Amino acid sequence: MVLLSSGGVRGGLLRFPLPRPAGGAIVRGAVTFEDVVREHQDELYGAALRILGDPDAALDAANQAFMKAYRSIGSYDPSRPIRHWLLRIAVNEAITIGRARTRDRARQAPEADAADVPDRAATPETETLDRESRDGIRAAVARLPDLYREVVVLRYFNELSIDEVAAVLGRSPSTVGVQLLRARQLLRKALEGQGV
Repeated sequence: MVLLSSGGVRGGLLRFPLPRPAGGAIVRGAVTFEDVVREHQDELYGAALRILGDPDAALDAANQAFMKAYRSIGSYDPSRPIRHWLLRIAVNEAITIGRARTRDRARQAPEADAADVPDRAATPETETLDRESRDGIRAAVARLPDLYREVVVLRYFNELSIDEVAAVLGRSPSTVGVQLLRARQLLRKALEGQGV
């Protein structure tokens, strides 16, 4: 059993069994999948957390991403960085989980209660201005459409270059650049509205 830390979340662990194939190594070369998990678990969890905004859902997304990667390791192109392949899977999982949660909330909440839903971007008055700004930015990023949110998360939170983001998402660098430009415009408007 491999334990995946949650990147600082109290008590959160990802757990799933890793069956051992006959040869032991399941990633090309001398690296095992367990090594890959250890190296990339925090980054995948962080990307999922920034997309979903919920530590439990992010753990689920990272767990599912590693399980999908394990099952489809044969489709991995060893000429490309495994980090990009894993991030793409994690981003897709986070978006899928986020969409499912949105549908579930829409089904469960009566229309009359919609006005009573608290603002997730609100912070306590006792927190510092810096904390409020960070929370406001994270909330604004979380409200971006999926198309823009994933490029922002990969570019600014995971610190990938535009070319790396393009490789992860399977888009051209110019498309990623345009999406980043549009995302920054949307974020600027959202943050001005919040007074951040």
